[in-house]
Amino acid sequence: MKESEIRPQKLFNQYLKLAREDIDRFFADHSQFVTVACPGCGSQACEPALVKLKFRYMLCSECGSLYLSPRPTADMYAVYYQGAESVKFWSSHFFRETAEARRQAIFKPRAQLVAEWLKKVKTASAANQLFVDIGSGYAIFLQEVERLGLFEQVVGIEPEANLAQVGRDQGFTIVEKNLEAIDDGEISADFATAFEVLEHVFSPLDFLSAAGRILRPGGILMLTTLTVSGFDIQVLWEHSKSIYPPHHINLLSTRGMRELVARSGLQLVDVSTPGELDVDIVRNIQRENPEIQLPRFITSIIDAPADVRTQFQNFLKENELSSHIRVMVTR
Repeated sequence: MKESEIRPQKLFNQYLKLAREDIDRFFADHSQFVTVACPGCGSQACEPALVKLKFRYMLCSECGSLYLSPRPTADMYAVYYQGAESVKFWSSHFFRETAEARRQAIFKPRAQLVAEWLKKVKTASAANQLFVDIGSGYAIFLQEVERLGLFEQVVGIEPEANLAQVGRDQGFTIVEKNLEAIDDGEISADFATAFEVLEHVFSPLDFLSAAGRILRPGGILMLTTLTVSGFDIQVLWEHSKSIYPPHHINLLSTRGMRELVARSGLQLVDVSTPGELDVDIVRNIQRENPEIQLPRFITSIIDAPADVRTQFQNFLKENELSSHIRVMVTR
């Protein structure tokens, strides 16, 4: 996989431009922002890490997670996600224009991964199984999971009204709520997924606890997000497009993720960093902004032959050093 396949530079930069303009519309006044503890381990001990677009990121002194603090309130974010131009652009132009590329490169492999994990946990043959995708968007992943034929019902949770209707138009049941607003007992999933959602939410602890409540006892949640422990984020730091307010506000370390799972009352099954793009991302940023000074060793890696870059990316994946983290938990 290459970054350009799923995140074309022109489209992605337009999205980031709109995000910067949204800041002026929705978050120009920081007086209502609130200070938060580390979203990973919950520690209050932290130090300033960087300022980006006038937003301050802190680094947890205990677990090394990176997070926005002070940050807009949950209510401010609710208003933002209803009316922000960058949000509209992502859910319309960006996602629509990359949908098929993402289907092949991301959603089909993820659906196959669901099938593999079902075999591991020995639930694939059980009847009346419910699959739930949290943040189902255009329902492409729901389509791929339905094709597996392993679940009696495939359901999406999608709070954005237009996207929820897209899923319904394809014949899926879509719960049009934020995950945290779902009532106890309303959903009892055998397998749930939440891809690239945690980095956006106001409270990762509330989000993960709510995810646990929609699982039946023994149910599995597969969650992916960004981790500050990853190579490209550590190398690029303030130049990283993954550290980007107001969207990406929680970049937990691998340790912070483990501690968050424990605090949520869920049981950790597996942690991995199966990312494919760290080296490609650094390489692309350096070519887009040649003035960025990188250590000579990093330059030697991104300028190395393709097979060397691939081997280095595999090293990152195998040692929890990629910026894409996947967590499997159970209730």
